[in-house]
Amino acid sequence: MRYESRKDARAALVSGLLLAAIVTVSGGFTILSAHPGAFAPRIAAGKVSLTEIRREAYCAYAVKRLAPGAVNIRLAESPDANTRIIRFGPDGANIARCEFLPEAQTGDLRMGTMSLNQKRLHRQVIDAINMRIDVLEYRRG
Repeated sequence: MRYESRKDARAALVSGLLLAAIVTVSGGFTILSAHPGAFAPRIAAGKVSLTEIRREAYCAYAVKRLAPGAVNIRLAESPDANTRIIRFGPDGANIARCEFLPEAQTGDLRMGTMSLNQKRLHRQVIDAINMRIDVLEYRRG
């Protein structure tokens, strides 16, 4: 009986790792294949840095992951270099606010806080988003 339980545990581990790899790869392709959309005029004009574009993309990515079915995702404003405010929903009533830590402090692109409709996300959710950013940045680099 011990051999069968090890075999079952090994099969569950392999299937879990395979599922995690599929989710990671598909998410990476989603980010990498995304086109600028609402940000195109500013990108074409050359007025933003690559870091700003990545911040907007990661904030939009987090909104898509945290609010499945979110539609009409668009940048509303950027009050400062480290904050992105995104509106989404059929009428644009939902608001996501992503605050990134200054790269001079961290050396990497790191999200400090995020809120959806004035509700701050738990620290563990932010850590998971930062881990996902790390994976995507590693693959990009």
